Amino acid sequence: MPLFGGVHSFNNDILIGDALDLSKRPSFKREIMLERVYPTRIILPMKQNYGDEVIPTVSVGEHVLIGQCVGMPAPGTFAVPVHSGISGDVTDIRDITLPNNVTCKAVFIKSDRKRTFHPSVTPRPDVNISASSVMGIIKDAGIVGMGGEGIPTIAKINRARMMNVDELLVNCLQSEPYADSDHVRITNSADYILMGAVAVAGAVGVSKIRFLFADDRKEEMTAIQAAMERTSDRYSGYAFNISYFKDRFPQGYYRLIARALYDVEIDEHETLEETCGAVLFNCSTLYACWEAICDNMPLVARVVTVTGDDGVGNNVIAPIGTPVSELMNTINGTLKTQNTVIWGNCFTGLEIKDPDNTPIIKTTSGITVLKSREVTTVPCVHCGDCTIACPMDLEPGLLFSLLKKGKAERAGEEGALKCISCGVCSYVCPSGLDLTGVIASYASSKRLYSTRTHFNVEKIKLGAVSLLESYETEEKKEIEVDSDEMILPFEGGKSV
Repeated sequence: MPLFGGVHSFNNDILIGDALDLSKRPSFKREIMLERVYPTRIILPMKQNYGDEVIPTVSVGEHVLIGQCVGMPAPGTFAVPVHSGISGDVTDIRDITLPNNVTCKAVFIKSDRKRTFHPSVTPRPDVNISASSVMGIIKDAGIVGMGGEGIPTIAKINRARMMNVDELLVNCLQSEPYADSDHVRITNSADYILMGAVAVAGAVGVSKIRFLFADDRKEEMTAIQAAMERTSDRYSGYAFNISYFKDRFPQGYYRLIARALYDVEIDEHETLEETCGAVLFNCSTLYACWEAICDNMPLVARVVTVTGDDGVGNNVIAPIGTPVSELMNTINGTLKTQNTVIWGNCFTGLEIKDPDNTPIIKTTSGITVLKSREVTTVPCVHCGDCTIACPMDLEPGLLFSLLKKGKAERAGEEGALKCISCGVCSYVCPSGLDLTGVIASYASSKRLYSTRTHFNVEKIKLGAVSLLESYETEEKKEIEVDSDEMILPFEGGKSV
């Protein structure tokens, strides 16, 4: 698959010419077994993704079980429920501030070490799953995009239906250095990902499903292809394809996928659905969708890559809300003595000051621990490296200077809103300037209050809410015309 300039790859953190080759980056997932973390406590923020804060449904002293809902959206808000990933007692409900500066209520739960499931978490019996049923299950399970901003999956499905898209894309392009959580999920759970893709495609109303892979991910592609063969008879009405990309960062971003796959440039106020007729879902998100449909398990855990900047680390399955410090305890060696901890991956993550009280959330794919080092900052030397590196063809040095001088309007005119927060400009800057931090903060704040948003609506609040409200209307409408629904044949409650 041809790629355009400005998309870079990495090789042991060494810049080679005007690109970085990621083909030899460390791969530790085959060396250390994927383990499950059982934390002593969890901290569940009531706002973990794109949208509104939810309201706690439990009280201090209450005993909760795995899969139990502990936070529900208020009527008319753009949000999805939050569930507990451990059984235990609620010890506190208070405000916390996450590394992304989101302040919200959080439910603190101390584990009873019994790992008792809520009665609702039981394999679903053999049934035919309709499109409206799939949408209801995904909404109630609290599933959001697990590879980006965390847009509620039900809202994305609903928008795709409104836009009449004709293709579902499965994003398997996890390209950030050291990030391996999606790849592990694919190799361990290819069937669940494929079945999730089929279920969501049925809900959207499309029959074409395309998997997007880096061309050197042979093991993951083999796993998906084997899953396709196992389900070919049951889902003959669906067309499966695989498209190959070079392993380059940040290729998994939807605007760069549109550029490479459809030769289309998407502006910051446009969407993939309306511009390209396709809807994009992360592979881990689709796994969560099928887990909810098949096992009746809401989104309560995820795979997290825990690693140092030397590539030594592990992939673990951890309950949402697990404190970062408990994840770090799963790793031996020098990680514990290094004191710069990143909430996320090394390029797009944020520094953590208090790992003991900072939880992972639904969108946390990695925890990266870096060696402490002094970074000398000097004025811009106008070398142009950041401009060459930027995958969105921006001039980060110019935008940084304008924003520092308070000329935000001019920065906007120069394209600052197109910033995708990939971190490449800061990485290549020889002056040690925090280009990404300044530009991305501006872009994020302006997108939040803009009259046009990711959902391409004129009023952010009302428009965002309408995605969920119109789903409610469509669900009722589909119940009335049940005979016309797309039915997904489903052998319930079994490992597929």
